[in-house]
Amino acid sequence: MLNIALVENDSDDVKAFCEIADVFFNQQKIPYEITVFNSAESFLETYNYQYQIIFMDIELDGMNGMDAAHKLREIDSNVILIFLTNLAHYAIAGYEVNALDYILKPLSQTAFSLKMPKVVALVKQQANKNITIVSKGEMHTFSTDKIYFVEILSHRLYYHTMDGVFDTRGTISEIETTLYPYNFRRCNNSYLVNLKYVISIEGNDVKVGPNILPISRPKKKTFINEVTNYLGGQL
Repeated sequence: MLNIALVENDSDDVKAFCEIADVFFNQQKIPYEITVFNSAESFLETYNYQYQIIFMDIELDGMNGMDAAHKLREIDSNVILIFLTNLAHYAIAGYEVNALDYILKPLSQTAFSLKMPKVVALVKQQANKNITIVSKGEMHTFSTDKIYFVEILSHRLYYHTMDGVFDTRGTISEIETTLYPYNFRRCNNSYLVNLKYVISIEGNDVKVGPNILPISRPKKKTFINEVTNYLGGQL
């Protein structure tokens, strides 16, 4: 599922965008969901790395799109950002906030369809990150997609992967920052879980792939909310 945020306060432009996007994604057979925000403030208040693409109007009421983009980059430096604007010279300043592209208004199916294949390809590229560690004198590289969870024990990080367990020195807080954009969340102070492999939660335990891990009481509510959000409310 491709999660898209549209930050746009013009109802006509929202309608046009959703219709154009629907044509493109249905033609490409890409499942997607668009969440619409009518202000930059409401978008930033709820942002938690949950979108792969953000389309943002520059001329918003209240906080404008460029100021919002600067605040967004303080939170997330990697998410794909595309500006929507009536004036191209506004969008050119997007390099300051690492905007991938801009689409001029009035929105058209042709312009959207020409730009989106590059965007979709980049989303796929960003879906996983390679982690390289040195374990027992040997270098190992594996995708985040192959990690069930990371465990901290006696100042060592243990990566529980599909290819085995690999350990190296490190801190759980440091690797948590690295893996957070790839949907890893803590179920307690010792385990950082890949939400992709959460199969079930029963009582104070979570099944992650073939593993059963304890959920701490202080983190239980937040962790369950994170899993529920990731699964789109299917838990």
